[in-house]
Amino acid sequence: MIVLVRWWLVFLLCSLVFICPLPTLAQGQAISFADLGYSDRTARGIDAVLDYYFPIPTGLRPASDGLLTLRFSHSPLLRSDRSTMTVALNGRSLASTRLTVENAVEGVLAVPLPVAGFTGPGLFVQVQIHMRLTDDACEEVQNPALWTVVSGESTLQLDLQPVMTGTLADLAALFAPLPLSVPTIRLPPTIVLSPATDTATLTAGGIVAFAIGQWAALARQDPVVNVAEAVPAQSPAIVVALGPLPAGDWGNVRWNGNAYEVDGQVIPVDHGILALAPTAPPQLLVAGATPIALEYAARALTVALPAAPALAVTQAPPAPVAAAWQEGAASFAQLGIAQRRVIGAGEHQIDYAFERPPGWNLRVGATLELHVVTAAGLVPERSWLAVSVNGITLGSQRLRVEANAIERYRFELPADLLNSDLAGTPLRRIDLQARLYLDLPNNGCEEVDTSAAWAIIEPTSAWRLPHDPAAADDLGRFPAALIIGDTSARLVLPAQPTLAEIQAGLELAAAMGRWSALPDVLPPRLVTADTIGNERSGPLAILGDRNRNSLTMTLNTAATTPFVYQPGRGAQATLSLIPSPWQFGARVLLIDAADGAGMRLGVRALRERALLDVLRGAQAQITGDRDSIVVPLTPPLAAPPQTLTPQIEVALLERIPVWQFVGGILLIALLATVVLVVRIRWLRKQ
Repeated sequence: MIVLVRWWLVFLLCSLVFICPLPTLAQGQAISFADLGYSDRTARGIDAVLDYYFPIPTGLRPASDGLLTLRFSHSPLLRSDRSTMTVALNGRSLASTRLTVENAVEGVLAVPLPVAGFTGPGLFVQVQIHMRLTDDACEEVQNPALWTVVSGESTLQLDLQPVMTGTLADLAALFAPLPLSVPTIRLPPTIVLSPATDTATLTAGGIVAFAIGQWAALARQDPVVNVAEAVPAQSPAIVVALGPLPAGDWGNVRWNGNAYEVDGQVIPVDHGILALAPTAPPQLLVAGATPIALEYAARALTVALPAAPALAVTQAPPAPVAAAWQEGAASFAQLGIAQRRVIGAGEHQIDYAFERPPGWNLRVGATLELHVVTAAGLVPERSWLAVSVNGITLGSQRLRVEANAIERYRFELPADLLNSDLAGTPLRRIDLQARLYLDLPNNGCEEVDTSAAWAIIEPTSAWRLPHDPAAADDLGRFPAALIIGDTSARLVLPAQPTLAEIQAGLELAAAMGRWSALPDVLPPRLVTADTIGNERSGPLAILGDRNRNSLTMTLNTAATTPFVYQPGRGAQATLSLIPSPWQFGARVLLIDAADGAGMRLGVRALRERALLDVLRGAQAQITGDRDSIVVPLTPPLAAPPQTLTPQIEVALLERIPVWQFVGGILLIALLATVVLVVRIRWLRKQ
């Protein structure tokens, strides 16, 4: 009987597994607030608001409604009939609960999120809390027993699916790399060159990879590029074609033997073509009947395009009009940051993330100017704005309350703390946290509408960063050495490159697009050692060792014996910044590796943030594969911040050794004796 019961339980368990399978991320995985950057947060006072912003990665969209599960605790002294918690999403109230004795220790509030079809950049969640201890009209606002904690173990569950369809205006969403936490529900984009090693398709392919790097920057992800000889069936693809149209379904685009046609209309041979195939995963055609037309089509990917399935490109795109960081300044709007608004009395926190140009060495005088509009009814004596950058507190200022007027708040930036860390690694991120405390008057102990308290940080807020050019021999500032004026960098592959070597070159171009914070940087040009010719001035990157790339033989390079290596891991590469023998003052980036696998390994140190963050100095080695090791071979060039490396000031007398002090006295006595003897003899002669 017992055996039958056991078999019945096993059968029941197996049935449940098949009927109710385990959830996957594609079905909506619950992620904790702590993993999203928010630990336990405490609300205090009668009325308080906790702000949360959850960005939706570029390339993903909610396919169905989500679920927000708040886990909270609060003061057991709160009056349950007067204390409440309300959750609002993008300004729309969704759910409320009372703060009672039963949920004082382990409260849970599950809130369905109506986000199916949402196309915005992120979700702004507000937890609005009202707390009372008594029924008195005059509540003690600062009573420490007025508190509620929202736990970092709260979770957000979203059914995010990759964007699979769209127009040419949606290229960033269609081809941007997805976060590493997302399973392989959409593979990285694959570049197909047709023909594979033609000079024109290599040049256009490098520009396409640069654009993929720019899309990766929008998604704040490391760029990932695959290369194939044929169009893959299960991954997004970008086909770079010179002349004949590759096999596939390209909708209304045709090749008539001499030129391209769209809906039967012949396109001039000097015009490029951009077209999205009516397929999923998405496939993009970048084509031209001539090399210049193909380059025009590729260059068009570096700017915003209209919402159309196919476009003809007549010339290279114009330079950006309102480029960020011109003369060292950039507004939030230029950096892609929209208006941020907070509502409700109490403290609010707004987090921003910026990437500064890596080739700058900031000077004293750098400032942050926030433009803030506030409600006219706030109490200016008790309302304030506090700012910190990279965890460093810059200070706080009282809010100047004026009706419908923009007030400017300026904060001085510690330039040395924003240039490099203690290890000498250059900093390229600026993480800004703005805290606003909004207080309303409480006249006659009457309750007021807390929604009357609001503040807006305008996109006209700006960074002003006076700077000097940083040292050129610093790998940690990639791609600064490859950005010289308005000249395109050239990435030089070996003659007759293999597919793996072509992929290394394309990945290097994508890395340049990812880390070029300046929006007017020109795309690099991918060339081979046998086609570059004798004109070798300007910024250059050379891939391959002396046996694979003839240009490497002309450089004065040292032996590349690894400093350390992992036994059994043969792949290795050496990264070096070398003075150019062809142009005074310029530097050549050399990725010294024996084959395509080693070149890709070297490029990986420049492509992935985790590896780039440990690069410093003029030379480094990278070994391994998945768990790669980067070893700098030269000391860091960036000086550590003086603020974090204090020195002891020694008094002048303490700096002089005792023997010098005694010797000095004896010398003075000797000189005085000589003078006295000379004077006596002179007087005797008189």
